[in-house]
Amino acid sequence: MTETPPPLAASLAPAFDLLLDVVCMVDAQGQFVHVSAAARQVFGYAPEELVGRRMIDLVLPEDRERTLQAAQRVMAGQTHLNFENRYLRKDGQVVHLLWSARWLPEAGLRVAVARDISERKRAEQVQAATYAISEAVHRVQDLGMLCQEVHQNIATLMPGHNLAVALHDDEGRALSFPYWADRRGPVSPERRANLAAFCHQVIQRGEVHMVRRGVDPEAEAWVDPELQCRVGVPLSTSSGVIGALVLKSYGDETGCSEQDLALLQYICTQLATAIERLQLYGRLRHLSHHDALTGLPNRALLRDRLSLAMARARRGESFLSVLYLDLDRFKEVNDTHGHLVGDHLLQAFGGRLKAQLRASDTVARVGGDEFVVLLESPRGLEGNRAAAEKIRQAFAAPFEVDGRVLAIQPSLGLADFPADGEEEGQLLSAADQAMYTAKGARP
Repeated sequence: MTETPPPLAASLAPAFDLLLDVVCMVDAQGQFVHVSAAARQVFGYAPEELVGRRMIDLVLPEDRERTLQAAQRVMAGQTHLNFENRYLRKDGQVVHLLWSARWLPEAGLRVAVARDISERKRAEQVQAATYAISEAVHRVQDLGMLCQEVHQNIATLMPGHNLAVALHDDEGRALSFPYWADRRGPVSPERRANLAAFCHQVIQRGEVHMVRRGVDPEAEAWVDPELQCRVGVPLSTSSGVIGALVLKSYGDETGCSEQDLALLQYICTQLATAIERLQLYGRLRHLSHHDALTGLPNRALLRDRLSLAMARARRGESFLSVLYLDLDRFKEVNDTHGHLVGDHLLQAFGGRLKAQLRASDTVARVGGDEFVVLLESPRGLEGNRAAAEKIRQAFAAPFEVDGRVLAIQPSLGLADFPADGEEEGQLLSAADQAMYTAKGARP
């Protein structure tokens, strides 16, 4: 719609068109009656496309109410300086504007000058987001929470509302997804497998990979018909690629720009370093609390779990027993077949023992051929005795170790809380003594 510009606009238009800022004239109904040439660069519209349109229709919906309030103040006679709001460009991108405006009652017009401050606002957002991510990298010790905080900051910088993080195992084959946030809801096995295949490509290539529907043939294999774009960024560290971060766009969501991709790579470098550090800490924590030979909890972790189990028993939440096990004639195995066979026997014994446990039970190797099981039952000590008997019966069958059949059975000792001990040391000693008594009674 083209209207004849008011005399004021017509006389000043040549000067207005020389300005890098946009000069707008809006009537009392909120319609553009004149827009300077800079509108093409700032709004993406030619000036003639804007004349006759309502100014408020271009404002981002979240900013419309306060923009209308500011307009009312200007029309009431206030000169409004340095008002910030956001507009939608013709291409769908958001532009940040800084306005100064006043009302000309004799002409019935609002005259406003708009400066594009998008680059400044983005720089501020990038600085704030990267600082927040850097702070989270050094503060957050949980991988899922770290990914969530990084995702929240990415979403302030680019279209990043659908994000997944994939990590591969030490062999580089199996993928896990410690983080998956998707507005499409629960993840089906088909979608997970489809995304895993994409992540494998990103990891193998070691570079950013963008696929867009209608542009790249690879998108034809997508199982989700609403998926429009995938951007995969490798999570690279000094020791190699440990996984991938993927942003997904659906429907009419805009994809990433080249500027977004460069920023995303920087963020992923920080995230990859943090993930590698958390994985290292996790391995160190595991080593400090688990037996290196069998992978079972060690004495230190047993003590922690026993303390918690006794606290639950004191509150009446469960019934606690301690089962002590010692392999009979284990020294003979070492002396006859060698220590390597003895180690393999301990691993097999620990594996069979662990397989008999309930979800509430804990098994630990406390030294040599000695193992301890914490038995917890909500239904009474009878449940613990039944669990101990199941364990005893599990070792009736011999072990096959390195081509040898070894008929090795354990001696078992059971102690109940609080009858056999009200403190950790007392309860463990009582179970140990009961085990030695049982060993002495064996033929």
